[in-house]
Amino acid sequence: MNNRLLKSVSVLTVGLVLAPVFAMTASADGGDYDSNGYVSFEAGGTVIPVDPLSPTDLITPTNPDGTTPATGTAGPLSIDFASSLSFGKQAISSLDATYYAHAQYISGDKDGTTVDETRPNYVQVTDNRGSGSGWTLTVAESNQFVTGDGNVLTGAELTFWKGKTLGTTSFTPSYVATNKEVISTADTKIIAAAAGEGMGTWAYRLGDNSDYQENGGAHLILDAVSTASPITLKVVAGTNLAKVYTTTLNWKLSDTPEN
Repeated sequence: MNNRLLKSVSVLTVGLVLAPVFAMTASADGGDYDSNGYVSFEAGGTVIPVDPLSPTDLITPTNPDGTTPATGTAGPLSIDFASSLSFGKQAISSLDATYYAHAQYISGDKDGTTVDETRPNYVQVTDNRGSGSGWTLTVAESNQFVTGDGNVLTGAELTFWKGKTLGTTSFTPSYVATNKEVISTADTKIIAAAAGEGMGTWAYRLGDNSDYQENGGAHLILDAVSTASPITLKVVAGTNLAKVYTTTLNWKLSDTPEN
């Protein structure tokens, strides 16, 4: 308001001084005038899952057992989604064996179209804080694979490989885990954005669709066997009983920037 008033006074003063000159010449048309533009932003809200192959497309992922995934974390710096993993129903082997995770199943709606497809397993992070201050994403097992009655899959090794990151902006995080990573009960760094990086939504996927091979189809993920995947579970012979073993993957997103 004050700026506008000062500018008006200035124009009026010039007009008074030049008035005698104008009276002696032809009247002038035109002139200059300044107006202003304003926009204000605030931190964003909840983000729904995107396609890890095309992050501008929205999808509806499904858990391996057909249930709906949990809602992402709250706040403008958020974990929006992380795949749950299934290694199928396996026959016990007398030798050490490696098993492969199934792909992420998507169903229902994708940008208004009904789909029935698979995608690479992935985790999705969004930074809509508007500060550009960076962040770090880690993952760890809550415990070794174990049965409901406490039988531990001793020596089992969960491994991630072929990590790739695709986002909705050009501010790519400087650290992305691309090599083989053994996931244990210790935190493993997956993505880290330095200050000025990581704004927008980012999907970290493990491989491409071509890296997954399904036997039995997407609808049979809990019982079917996958024969290729960038996510493997190595099991030591003699450690597994004819039971179901589970673990929980703890994904942690902090506002600590990459150095």
